[in-house]
Amino acid sequence: MTDLRLILKSLMARAASTAVTCLLIAIAVALLLSMLSLREAGRRSFTRGVGNAHLVVSGDSSPLVAVLNGLFYANPPRAALPESKVIEITTSFPWAWAIPTQLGDSFRGFPVIATTPQFLEDFEPAPGEPWVFSQGRNIERPFEVVLASGVAAATGLGIGDRLHLTHGIGVGGSPPPSAPVTEPSLVASVPGPEVEDLVEEDPADHGHGHDHGHVHADDGEHVHDEVIFEVVGVLAPSGTHHDRLVVTELQGAWFIHAIDRRELAGRAAPGSVEQLEEADRLITGILLRTPVRAGRNSAAALQGAFDRLRRDPSITVASPSTQVDRLFGIVASLDAVFIALGAGILLSGVISVMLVLWNSMELRRRQIAVLRVLGCPQRRILGLVLTESAIIGMIGAIAGGLLAVGGASLAAGLLAIRTGVVVSPTVDPKAAVLIAAGTVALAALAGVAPAIKAYRTPVADNLRPLD
Repeated sequence: MTDLRLILKSLMARAASTAVTCLLIAIAVALLLSMLSLREAGRRSFTRGVGNAHLVVSGDSSPLVAVLNGLFYANPPRAALPESKVIEITTSFPWAWAIPTQLGDSFRGFPVIATTPQFLEDFEPAPGEPWVFSQGRNIERPFEVVLASGVAAATGLGIGDRLHLTHGIGVGGSPPPSAPVTEPSLVASVPGPEVEDLVEEDPADHGHGHDHGHVHADDGEHVHDEVIFEVVGVLAPSGTHHDRLVVTELQGAWFIHAIDRRELAGRAAPGSVEQLEEADRLITGILLRTPVRAGRNSAAALQGAFDRLRRDPSITVASPSTQVDRLFGIVASLDAVFIALGAGILLSGVISVMLVLWNSMELRRRQIAVLRVLGCPQRRILGLVLTESAIIGMIGAIAGGLLAVGGASLAAGLLAIRTGVVVSPTVDPKAAVLIAAGTVALAALAGVAPAIKAYRTPVADNLRPLD
C-alpha cells in the first residue's frame, strides 16, 4: 500500500473531524482572499466612478461628504447654494465645463439628479467613457427625464412612459433646503405648460407600446403628484454606480419644489416654470472640470483653481480623487481588523489540525506499531503524519479559494443592490498562491507535534494483545 493511500484511508476513517477542520481553514482563507479582492475592487470602482470631474463644490460639511453626496448620491445635501454663488463660481475661472446639480428626489428608490443637458453631454461616468443613449435623446425641456440602464432594467420603463417623482432620496431622504437668492437665474427660463396640461396629457399621443395611460409612482408619503414627467431617453450601461440615476432638467425640479414651498407658506402654486422666483432656483452642487491638453486628465491650473475656491468659507470644495484616497485610508483600519480576524480563524484552524492529529495518534498506536514491525522506518512514520496535516491544509486552502470567488461575487451583488456601487472583485493569483502556500506550511507545522508523538510510539507496548 502506498503512502498516499495510507494517508487517505486515515483521513476517511475520521471523515467528520477532517471535514470540520478543513471547513474552518477554508472559511479563514476565504475571508482573507475576499477582503483583499473586495478592497482592491472597491478602490478601482470608486476611483473610476468619480468620472471626469476635477472638483465638486457644495454646501456640505466636509469635502468627503461633498464627494459621497455629489458623485455617489449617498444622501441629499443638507445645504443649498444660492444661484448668486453658483454664478460667481462658474464665472471666476475659465472652466472646461461647470454643471449645476440638485439632489433631493427619487423614483422607486433610485436617486434623481436635476441638472442641465450638459451633464449627459460632457460629464463622463467613467474617465474616457461618455454617456451613450441606447434609446431616445437627452433632456431638453422641463418635466422630461432620462433613465440610466439600471433604472430602466429594474422598473421596465421606456420611452414615452410617465412618472411622478418622490420627495427625498430613498428612505429617510430630505428635501433640498431653501436659501435666499439675489442674482439672475443661471438657466434661462423656458416657457412651460400649465399644471393642468401636464396631468391631462392624452396617452394616445405616444405609440411606443408602453402603458402610457398609467402614471408610475412610489408608495411614499410625499409624491410630487402635481406634475407628470415623461421618459425621453434611456442610457446604455456604463458599469458604474451612475447606472442608478434618473436625470431630469433643473427647471422641472425647481418647479415641483416651488409648489411645496409655496403651499407651506400658504401661497398659490406657480402655474409654469416662467413663474419661478429667485428663492426657487436652488443648487445643491456643482461639478467642475478645468481645461486640459489632449490625452491628459489634469492640468497645472487645477491646484490654483482649487486653492482659490477653498478660500471661500461659505462653500465646500473637494477633489474627488483625493477624497476617494482619503476614504480608503479611513477604512484601511477596518480592513486590518477583518484581516486580523481571518488570520485568527486560520490560526484556530491550524491548532485544530494539531489537536485532531494528536488525538488520532492515541487511537492509531497499534497501527503505527504494526507498520514498524512490517519494516516502516521511524522517519517514514514522521513523514506520513506531516504529509497528512499538509493535505488537510491544502484541501482547506482550495476550498477557501472557491468560497472566496463565490463570496466576493455575492458581496459585490449585494453592494450593488443596496448602495449602487459596482465592484468587480477578482482574486489576485499572487495573493491566492501566497495564502495557500502559507496555509499548507502552517498546517504542516501543526503536524510536527503529532508526528513526533508517532515517531516515538513504542512498538513492543502497542503489540500486546488487546484486553
